[in-house]
Amino acid sequence: MLFGWCFIKRRRADRSAVLPDRKDVTMEVGFMDAYVRLLIQTCHRRRVAAMGGMSAQIPIKNDPQANEVAMAKVRADKLREVTNGHDGTWIAHPLINQIAMEIFNKHMLGPHQYHVRREDVKVAAADLLNTKVPGKITVDGLKSNVSTSLGYSAAWLGGNGCIPLHWLMEDAA
Repeated sequence: MLFGWCFIKRRRADRSAVLPDRKDVTMEVGFMDAYVRLLIQTCHRRRVAAMGGMSAQIPIKNDPQANEVAMAKVRADKLREVTNGHDGTWIAHPLINQIAMEIFNKHMLGPHQYHVRREDVKVAAADLLNTKVPGKITVDGLKSNVSTSLGYSAAWLGGNGCIPLHWLMEDAA
């Protein structure tokens, strides 16, 4: 979610741009969806592969129900990516490879989707800056962000830029 990080960094002083809890800022919200559609359109116009993002979910050991919920999120992410026109994807854990491959092999009938031109896409600057995201800012969300920030920072300072935290893969993007 590099675009999300850049968005926050650039607009950090704008009180109208404060986003709700991280769990509510998904790839389906307006500004994230707008950037994805524009990315696919731009890449395919230039005949360059449009790569999907990383689903942060990782397999959850010893909890089959929680694992199924996490893998359902991965399936939904990968299906959204391939049907939007992405040419490939990124995974956070080797055990997710089979899920991604099955979905992309079923829906992408060649080595790329350059034919998906997304000429229907009309993204304006306002679409990329739209902070009207449903959700709330909660104490639990703040605690989660602080915990993740501290855990990731400690790992990064120790030389590891990609770590599992709270059953999600966290990285510099």
